[in-house]
Amino acid sequence: MHRSLAWVVAAVSIVGCVEQQNDMPSEEDIKAAHEHVLAQPPATIQHPSGAVLEDKLEYLGMDVDTDTVTPGKAFTLTHYWRVLNPVGDDWKIFVHLETPDSKKNHLNADHVPIGGKYPVSLWKKGEIIRDIHRVSVPQSWPGNEVDIYVGVWKGPLRLKATKGSHDSENRILAVKLPVQSAAGSAEKKRVVAKRVKNGAIKLDGKLDEKDWADAPTTGDFVRTMDAQPAEQKTQAKLLWDDKNLYVAFINEDHDIWTTLDKHDDKLWTQEADEMFIDADGDGKTYVELQVNAKGATFDSYLPTYRQNQNDWDSGMKAGVKVEGTLNKRDDEDKRWTVELAIPLDAARGKEKDMKNVPPKVGTEWRVNFFRMDQPNGRPQSGTGWSAPMVGDFHALDKFGVLVFGDDKGHAPNAAAQPGKGDEKKGESPAKKAESTTPEKKSEATAPEKKAAATPAPGEKAKAASKQAFNPPSQ
Repeated sequence: MHRSLAWVVAAVSIVGCVEQQNDMPSEEDIKAAHEHVLAQPPATIQHPSGAVLEDKLEYLGMDVDTDTVTPGKAFTLTHYWRVLNPVGDDWKIFVHLETPDSKKNHLNADHVPIGGKYPVSLWKKGEIIRDIHRVSVPQSWPGNEVDIYVGVWKGPLRLKATKGSHDSENRILAVKLPVQSAAGSAEKKRVVAKRVKNGAIKLDGKLDEKDWADAPTTGDFVRTMDAQPAEQKTQAKLLWDDKNLYVAFINEDHDIWTTLDKHDDKLWTQEADEMFIDADGDGKTYVELQVNAKGATFDSYLPTYRQNQNDWDSGMKAGVKVEGTLNKRDDEDKRWTVELAIPLDAARGKEKDMKNVPPKVGTEWRVNFFRMDQPNGRPQSGTGWSAPMVGDFHALDKFGVLVFGDDKGHAPNAAAQPGKGDEKKGESPAKKAESTTPEKKSEATAPEKKAAATPAPGEKAKAASKQAFNPPSQ
């Protein structure tokens, strides 16, 4: 992420870390979507527009379920579009949230309309489309206003705005909303990695070494948009030695599946565990690592926010154990467990040298952990350790802190955390996820490519639409 404040948010159906998924909805999805295809627009729209994109679409306006935006709290946008003529294949909706006169503070809420069920390519002449999704701005949002822009893009193009309030980049200005001042930044979550002897860990996914039983844990992941409990539990545990950082993901999963088995496949489009590492905490030069239930891996170096360089190889290795039947969608599975060995030097990405790499006892890295999950017949959902509270897994300002501990799991900089058995009954999942102490039993949980009638400058990063799920969401 750029050192200046920048985020990307996503608020609908299925998204990935690096680019959007292009799968078409099922016939049942399309049928369900027609509840939101209206014969007539509503009599009153809270923020009317009337802007037109070429001869294709009229943006009728937007309803918002709040008068004032509260940082860190999700709110609902309801868009109304009139289809003047079919738009054609591969065109997509974008929604941008920004501080006035500054793209340094930018949220990207690109999504497939109507909860992923009715893409723009299927829209028919004369239809009125009602598209509802949820978004939020981070608690660290710096301004007292958020401006919301909408439009339609494909690759390097955008439909040209020919009428109504819009900017020079063919973005329709839908609404300006006041933002309530944030009460202050929340304390970062922290977790300790316990030091182990070299060669103590065998990568088989079983987690049967005593070191794993004693390993500090993140606690259960939470929903990324609102930090509420996840439907299927996930937690991560951490160990390290002279060469590697070892990460275990324990994923409760009643439907374990994936069709992807090659290195650097688009794992985020199905089911995967993910880790981000910003070792020097500079808000850039970070790495993204993923693994799925087949043991396939994805790794990418990012010299700055969302500028993925997938030609980089981390050298990480993975072991996976599946408790169930992989890709048998009509039965009930139990869990899948991952062991990752990540070379400590991999945290540098392509940098020759980096502060905090390699680590020593007491070193702190900024990190986050996520899981993408999609049970049979259900939309994809995302959970994480330190909830970004926006639809962006690359929200580096929301990363937690990984502290490298000694062989007792202690570190001089680690904040005191509740020990095993100290957790109070009824404690919130958010607090539970802050635990850095061992659990003896482990149960199993782009920048939108700018699209303009002429190429729009400054947004040529790999498309990345990672979803924060409080359905429907991106």
